[in-house]
Amino acid sequence: MENRVKHKLEYLFNCSPKLLYRYISNPSDLEAWFADQVNIQNDTFDFIWEGSSRQALLLENRLNSHTRFRWNDGDEEEYFEFRVRQDELTGELSLTITDFCDASEQEENQMLWDSSVNQLRTRLGA
Repeated sequence: MENRVKHKLEYLFNCSPKLLYRYISNPSDLEAWFADQVNIQNDTFDFIWEGSSRQALLLENRLNSHTRFRWNDGDEEEYFEFRVRQDELTGELSLTITDFCDASEQEENQMLWDSSVNQLRTRLGA
């Protein structure tokens, strides 16, 4: 089995932190950029892409701050997280995404996240 690595990506946004948070926590807003369809039952999110489904457990959800998920079929130590941060001095707003992938797939993983975040930016006009 290949080595898995923690992959952190940061993207700048020009919108309100509350609006950005909504797009990382609300199922219908996640459908605008992350998955084709998102269903939720209790703390389990069902993410659907092109008819293929994958479930994730919501581990943390802090209002206007972050959401953290773990894939039901994934390693217990791995998660993916969306974190909204606003710099107190500059006011810069960023979305930090933490994910895990095989070491050899970091570049591909980055391209997938870049594409998804570009869809989010388009949606937000940010």
